[in-house]
Order: sequence, then structure tokens, then C-alpha cells
Amino acid sequence: MIRPGFAYSRHRRIRNMDVVTGIVVAGVTTLVIVGGGLVIGFAALFRRRNGRAISAGSPPGSAAFGFGSAPMAELSSTAGSALVRMDDAVRAADHELGFAIAQFGAERSRGFGQSITVARTKVAEAFRLRQLLDDSTADSDRHQREWTLQIIALCEQAGAILAQQDAAFAGLRRLEVGAADAIAHLRRRTAATRERVDTSRVTLARLEASYSPAVVAGITSNVSAAESSLAESEAITDEAAPAVTSAGVSAVSGTLQRASEIAGRAEQLLDAVDRTERDLASAEVALASLRESTRSDLDEAKKQRDTAPDAESGRAIIDAMAAVDEALATGSGPADPVDDLHRIGEAVARLDLAMASARNQADRLAHARAAYAGTLVSAASQIAVVRDLIGARGGGVSARTKLAEAERQYALAQVETDPVEALDTIRRAVTLARDADALARYSA
Repeated sequence: MIRPGFAYSRHRRIRNMDVVTGIVVAGVTTLVIVGGGLVIGFAALFRRRNGRAISAGSPPGSAAFGFGSAPMAELSSTAGSALVRMDDAVRAADHELGFAIAQFGAERSRGFGQSITVARTKVAEAFRLRQLLDDSTADSDRHQREWTLQIIALCEQAGAILAQQDAAFAGLRRLEVGAADAIAHLRRRTAATRERVDTSRVTLARLEASYSPAVVAGITSNVSAAESSLAESEAITDEAAPAVTSAGVSAVSGTLQRASEIAGRAEQLLDAVDRTERDLASAEVALASLRESTRSDLDEAKKQRDTAPDAESGRAIIDAMAAVDEALATGSGPADPVDDLHRIGEAVARLDLAMASARNQADRLAHARAAYAGTLVSAASQIAVVRDLIGARGGGVSARTKLAEAERQYALAQVETDPVEALDTIRRAVTLARDADALARYSA
């Protein structure tokens, strides 16, 4: 049997996890609507695999039950599939919670929300283990197998938690007499969302006129897609309305849930337009600040260049200064403040390295604090883009793993007290988010 936490004690990189678990897990599964059926029967996924005999060394209920002698490739494939399915299942449960609160009230839905939090934590831990495996930090085949089995176990536990709550709410809905109220709520909800459409259309047009096509590529169809989703939700609701009687909601609850999910999709599509506008505005402010601090860095670099201790150090500073000058001067047509933040940030990181030996500790800390703010904005924006992308198109386990690790590094950076370490950490988050974006687009 796998010992909980066995894998973690060997690695410094997972320090501070206790501090940020609550932050990280909230970001792992957000902004997507998928079918609620993913949860049902999920726990059965691991109980039997093609009639394989039960491993003698693995007691029933453990992660290794039925997998103890499985080839590593099969274990890895099973773990990857389990992660994707459970990530989607927790996302679906998040949306289901909103529907449950609307139908039954916050107090009656409190236990469901708590169960989702527990399941989300287990999925976050599983993604963290998967990242360790991707980084090849397992120091033996045995550790690799144990970590993979632990991923499966965590997914199984999360699935069982969600399945139990799903069954409880299914029973509650069969007894609940509230379809008429649910329909009224849906109609108010879709009407309120329709009132946002024209504003979002104007916002989108303004963004398309102001920024590079690449910046808004992910949201160009959001307004029209939201209108289609609203029309579909309204049609489903109208179709269900005649079937509502005082007998209860069992006959139409599934239909109303589908209408609610589609209405939620429309809301999230419009939310993404608003979020993009806010993120780009923040990126422009951060970019202006970064340009100003970078020019100060260049002034400092000129002094260090002239007093370099040796020719090699002087050449490194000169080359880094040239890269910064190029990054500051490069114009790629329409504005892309997020890409500019990344490009200038990379050049500044190279300059930092070249001047590291010449700077004293106070200088390094001051510079790290100045560079951190812009990099934080860049990381937040890119993480949000990948969340939206996976929410809209799905994504494989590799993209989701990179996203989960980017979110973990983002959270770690915000609680790190050493400015230099915080800057290094948030830069890792940016890199991971960009990798996740590329993987998500490739696998979509």
C-alpha cells in the first residue's frame, strides 16, 4: 500500500504546499461546463480492468487493487485518463453546485460544496505528482510506480466523493417540488445574460480594434456563441415548461439541468470577454512600469559594463544590454502587452544574470521587487487564457498538468517572502502557462 505523502518528502520544490493548497486547488478546476454524467459510475473505473486478477499484495480499496502487476505503460495511461476524467468531473460538479444552490438553497447545498473542495484537493495533489513524474524526479522505477498508483488512488477517492454527493442530490431532486421555480429562475437568468450581450459585443469590437489579433483570438466568437447558447437554453426551458406539474420535478429535472448548464456556458463566454479587457488593461499598466524600470536597469548596466572585473563579464553585460534594447524597441504591429511583458521580461532576466555578481544584495532585492509586479500580471493573464481554452475545447492530461503546476507556482510566488525567489517562481509560472497553452491548442 502506498504511504500518503511518501513521494513528497524528497523534494524541496514542494515546500510551502501546506500554505498554498487552499489557493491552488481553487484554480485547478474552473471556468468550464461539461456533462454531469462524468461522475456517475466513475469509482468503478478502477475496480476491474479487462478481467485482471487481483494483486495479492494489494488489499481491496487501495489504489494498487488490481494494478499491482500491471505494466508501467498501462499504469501511466490509466493514471492520465483518470486525471482528465476527474478534472472534468470536478469542473462539472462546480457547475452542478450552482444549480443545486439555486434549486435547494445555500444551506442545503453546503455539504455538496465541502465535498467538491475535498475532491478538488485530491485532484490537485494528483496533478502535482504527475508534474513530478513529467519532470523525471522519481529516483527509481519503484518510486515511479508508487507515484502513478497514488495518482490513480487520489482520482478514485475524488470520484467516490463526488458520486456519493451526486446520488444524494439525485434523490433530493426526485422528492423536490420546485420545477416551476427552477424554470422561473432560468428565465430570469437568461434574460439577465441577454442584457449583457450588446455591451460585450461593443467591448469585443473595441479590443479587436486596439490589440493584435493573437491577443483576442480566443474570444472572437464568444459573443455569437453566447447568443446561440442562450437561444438553446431558452428553447429547452420552453419545451420543458408544459411538463411541469405539482407532482414534482423528476420528469424534467434533467432537462432543466441541461438548460442551466447551457445558460452557464453563455455567462462564462461573456465573462471571458470582460476578463480579457481587464487583463489587457492591467498588462498595459504593468508594461509601462516595466519599461521604466528596465531603462533604469540599462543605466545601471552601463556603469557595470565600464567597471566589469574581466572581459568575459563585460561582454556578457554588453550582449544582455543589446538584447534589452532590442526588446524595448521591437514593435510587432498591433498592441500585444502580454507578449511584450514576456519578451522584455526575458531580456531583463538575461541582464539580471549578467550583472548578478556586480550587484549587492540590496540591489538584487530592489530589482526583483520591481520586476515581480509585471511578471505577476503576465502570469495571471496567461493562466486565465489557458483555463478558458481548456474550458471551451477540453485538453489532454499534459496541458492540464502544466496548467495545474503553473497555478501552483503562481500561488507559491505570492506567499514567497524572498523577492528574488518570488521572481524566479513567477517566471516559472509564466513558462508553464505558455507550455500549457501550446499543449492545449495542439490537443484540442
